Amino acid sequence: MPKKNKNLLPLPLWIYIIGWLFFAYLFIQILGFKAENSNNLFLSGLYFIDFGVHEASHLVVFFLPPILVASAGSIGEMGFTILILAATLKAKSYYASVFAGIWIMLSMNSAGRYMADARSQLLPLIGPGEYVKHDWNYVFSQTGLLKYDNLIGGTVRGIGDIIGFLALAFGLWLIFAKFTQTRKKSI
Repeated sequence: MPKKNKNLLPLPLWIYIIGWLFFAYLFIQILGFKAENSNNLFLSGLYFIDFGVHEASHLVVFFLPPILVASAGSIGEMGFTILILAATLKAKSYYASVFAGIWIMLSMNSAGRYMADARSQLLPLIGPGEYVKHDWNYVFSQTGLLKYDNLIGGTVRGIGDIIGFLALAFGLWLIFAKFTQTRKKSI
């Protein structure tokens, strides 16, 4: 029977504390993040990856009905980061899962903001041709949910914020566990 490794965080404690402070900084930055005028190079890079996954998701399901193709972008964007979280947990890279939770928060804030823009259509869109169709305006119009765009988008963003907060709390718990483990070894 293999021996269980009880050492959740193998590196020195100070590294995790600095990492957690960086994650807390990202959390705060995501709360007001707008890709079109961001000065945060790190979040812009993560958003660029999310955007690529968003657009690729449309292409992967191009043969499905248009309503599914339109919604696939944001769903793929959020699903990608959820898969990263699942991979970190499966690999027992628990501190990496804190980062993955923060990334989920970013993708859900991005998708929620896009959903909430369905009626006003003020966000700058990128796509082929002169006229680019707003995914969520189309989806919500087709499903009769257009008048709820702010509620749906706000709910998605709120869930993302909760996931980000829980990720930070989990990171603190890991640091506390490492701290108590280190103290027990020194006694």
